[in-house]
Amino acid sequence: MLEALNLQHFKSAKNLSIDLGSLTVLTGLNGSGKSSVLQAIALLKQSHDADPSGTHLALRGPLLHLGRGEDVLFDGAKTEDLMLALATDEGYLRWNCRATPDADTLEARLEGDISILASALNGFQFIQADRMTPAIQYLQTSSVDRDKGTLGSRGEFTVDYLSRNAEMKIPSARRYPEARLRDNKDVELMRSVAPTDSLQDLTAAWLQLLSPGVRPLAQLVELADSASLRYEYKGITGDVASRQYRPSNVGFGLTYSLPIIVACLSATQGSVLLLENPEAHLHPRGQSALGLLLSLCAADGVQIIVETHSDHLLNGIRLAAKRKDIIASNVAVHFFTRDVETGISECESPVLLDNGRFSDWPTGFFDEWGNALDELLED
Repeated sequence: MLEALNLQHFKSAKNLSIDLGSLTVLTGLNGSGKSSVLQAIALLKQSHDADPSGTHLALRGPLLHLGRGEDVLFDGAKTEDLMLALATDEGYLRWNCRATPDADTLEARLEGDISILASALNGFQFIQADRMTPAIQYLQTSSVDRDKGTLGSRGEFTVDYLSRNAEMKIPSARRYPEARLRDNKDVELMRSVAPTDSLQDLTAAWLQLLSPGVRPLAQLVELADSASLRYEYKGITGDVASRQYRPSNVGFGLTYSLPIIVACLSATQGSVLLLENPEAHLHPRGQSALGLLLSLCAADGVQIIVETHSDHLLNGIRLAAKRKDIIASNVAVHFFTRDVETGISECESPVLLDNGRFSDWPTGFFDEWGNALDELLED
């Protein structure tokens, strides 16, 4: 498990250290440094895949393109030296390197045993904000990435993965809790749409919070080396389903959220998931439901680091802590700000308490609704 990350002279982080929990939430205004945390971890994974010796940092690769050395060096740095360090439950790793301006692969001096990284990032997925959208067909993954269970950094292989693993047994701990449903009709519909704990059914179960009755249908198109996605709607009886709909005809959010849901459900214990803005294009009810899904998944042994702008998603996590779906102390929350004059990113880390409240509430930390309400109530 990843326990802490330290960045020096990396992008807007002059000297930034953050603790990582079973579920880590990164928040803050745009450009405040949240993405740098995800990118630093993805960079280490990408670099290890390219060179298992750990002596190089690959700024360009299949997970992300950070440009060249000049693009990742802190703007106020007086030298070209930068450092990334990662603490895990198995040990400590530190990369020191010179950010050569025109180089997209940086030579690094590694301190620590590189095998620690391979162990810590086993079952790794990085699902970015720029991910799959409604389309007629989707790519099939290579046999090598298929064996790894890769969904793709844009989630582009999700439909292929779902079609091949529809019957995969998912831990029941990741099923949407019936006790959270609003009435008996919702319970009956959930049981009709998702009768088993297969990946296919539990994916449909979580999609109910976005569009009741919906079921995704993923199918391989072998001669085209692709996979197709359709949606159908079922009622409570389950006897009659609607005709099948193209992704473009059922709402953008269903397909956009599909890689997030599949990644959470299919991740094995000990895996690490990096998720960017999972709440995008979703109704508040769906955003809150994703907060619960992340919490249940993290409580079931999957480490999740999520970047979000959604107070609804955060409140879903807070409610999960209050309801004991996840232990509050296993959730780390970091609120990022960036100094206008120096360009330095900093973060405050309010502690999530057992009752779902925070130890303190930093200025700017999801306070926009409260500020607007105060103004609305003014005479």
